[in-house]
Amino acid sequence: MMFAARGVMVSLAFFAVVYCTLSPVVALAWWAMSRMRGERTAGSPGFLFGLRIFAFAVSSVVTVFFAFPSFWLMERAVLDEDVATFVLAGCALLILSAGLVRVVGAQIRTTRAVRQWLMKTVGFDGDSGSPALSAANGAPALILVGIGRPRVMVSDMAAVVLSHDELRVAIRHELGHKRSSDNLKKVLISATPFPGMSRLENAWRESAELAADDAAVASRQEALDLAAALLKLSRSSSPAQWAEPALASGLVSGSSSITSRVERLLAWQGGRHYARVWPWTLSVLGIVIAAIASHYGATLALTHRLTELLVP
Repeated sequence: MMFAARGVMVSLAFFAVVYCTLSPVVALAWWAMSRMRGERTAGSPGFLFGLRIFAFAVSSVVTVFFAFPSFWLMERAVLDEDVATFVLAGCALLILSAGLVRVVGAQIRTTRAVRQWLMKTVGFDGDSGSPALSAANGAPALILVGIGRPRVMVSDMAAVVLSHDELRVAIRHELGHKRSSDNLKKVLISATPFPGMSRLENAWRESAELAADDAAVASRQEALDLAAALLKLSRSSSPAQWAEPALASGLVSGSSSITSRVERLLAWQGGRHYARVWPWTLSVLGIVIAAIASHYGATLALTHRLTELLVP
């Protein structure tokens, strides 16, 4: 039992070292990319999200599959950890606890807001394929709420201000967020806190809005309908209604520029498609996993040496 506890402590310390090393590298890489490509850096939402959670994903995988097994198989049964090891393990627990607190707090605030807005379930015709809810009491115009079973909420103001076609394409925008699991991605971002990531997170949110715009329109008329919906709702909504809960995705929110989105829709000339990053990412991951699996013992030995170097 004591040996297992030591392994967990050393693994947590290793996680803290790797995570706190990779996260500033990611933030610095995004800053450099932004400077090279201009103030408004365009990018695939999949790429930006992957870049945002890269540090946490790599740190977690290395810790679970390499650091702890290497300790279990190769460490001596002698308590020789330094005080710094306990401090690093405490830092890891602090990081994980902060992420949990952020997620729980965001979920509580989102649930409280939805309960305040929600009035009754209504049906919308069209190709929504998702329950739509009528909302009032200061609710945002349109917003996707929920993680496991997301639903679109339509405010009474939006139902009055928008025409049938504008409302239909606006709901399709929210369903674009649903297909991309954007609310779940917001949970993962909230669960992986680190200072200096706000610019990358804002870039992902803006890119996700543009991607949802693209998913909602299939013709120039639909692009014009969505642009009209954005203009009407931005002028009819109060500043408080622009704010969206942390774990929800709104059509009109402060996370994206309405002006640039409208200009982009007015210039619509055909479907825009972001480069798909997942196929080649999965291919690279498959090659890396196969290479590591074929030399797993050597990889564990290398990890154990790195652990002894990085963790006092």
